[in-house]
Amino acid sequence: KPRPNCGAFFSLFPSISPPGHPHMQSLWMLAAAFLFSLMAVCTKLGAEHFSTFELVFYRSLFGMIVIALWVLLKRQTLRTQFFFSHMKRSFFGTLGLTIWFWTLGVLPLGTSMTLNYTSPLYMALFVSVIALRAGRRPSLGLLAAIAAGFIGVVLALRPEVHAGEELAAAIGLSSGFFSALAYMQVKGLTKIGEPDWRIVFYFTLFGTVCGLLGQLVTAGGLNPIRTEDLPALLGIGVTATLAQLCLTRAWGAGNMLLTSALQFSAIVFAAVLGLIFFAEPIAPATAIGIAIIIVAGVSATVLTKRTPQK
Repeated sequence: KPRPNCGAFFSLFPSISPPGHPHMQSLWMLAAAFLFSLMAVCTKLGAEHFSTFELVFYRSLFGMIVIALWVLLKRQTLRTQFFFSHMKRSFFGTLGLTIWFWTLGVLPLGTSMTLNYTSPLYMALFVSVIALRAGRRPSLGLLAAIAAGFIGVVLALRPEVHAGEELAAAIGLSSGFFSALAYMQVKGLTKIGEPDWRIVFYFTLFGTVCGLLGQLVTAGGLNPIRTEDLPALLGIGVTATLAQLCLTRAWGAGNMLLTSALQFSAIVFAAVLGLIFFAEPIAPATAIGIAIIIVAGVSATVLTKRTPQK
């Protein structure tokens, strides 16, 4: 199939432009994972003064401005024949992002990241449900991967979630669900030829509007920005924008198996950064649970890819 023309934005940075080999293209996921982990650190720091809606607003606003300026500079167009598809992707992505940002303020960094990266398990669950509705028997391997993955979630959460935080963990688990729906939309948009920068623009536009409206409705206005808040807010904007572009590139043009494996490196990055920045220890049960989630997630993605599609 012809590959989408989605490398124009990256041509601005020849030193990081991806090689042609599909395995090398999947390394964009490794970059995205590290940048998302750094974004999570900045978000957790920013949550001490700003609400969840404000953080979503600032995170999205920065990306929207950067992409819009690039579009004007390169005389590209934001017109699209797939506006509804962009809105679906943006809705699911923004909802998952909002839930994740909220959990970053109330749960340990590694725990929140682990919950957000359960999306491949949900994708496998979607495939299994579709198979049942079509009258076919779902893959036993997929069902085993799903079960093992959520057992890993329980193991990872038990030593980390304290009394009174169970509801927060349950809500955080839904962020992976909405992320899975968003990733499916991203894959579909890239297959029909939508460039990555346009996908990211509509996502950031949607997040900017929703974040601002949410803050106005719940608090009546934005909190003042202090000088000491600038590093966290700028960090969120820069890392999020770069990570989103890398993520879109990875899922749109990378090798599925390697991309799937590398995305889980974000959990490891987050656990290490949580230890460095917030002195959050990694319990043995948590490490075992994370390992199970990674293995189950990779297995689920591979099995989902191999499942016949009709």
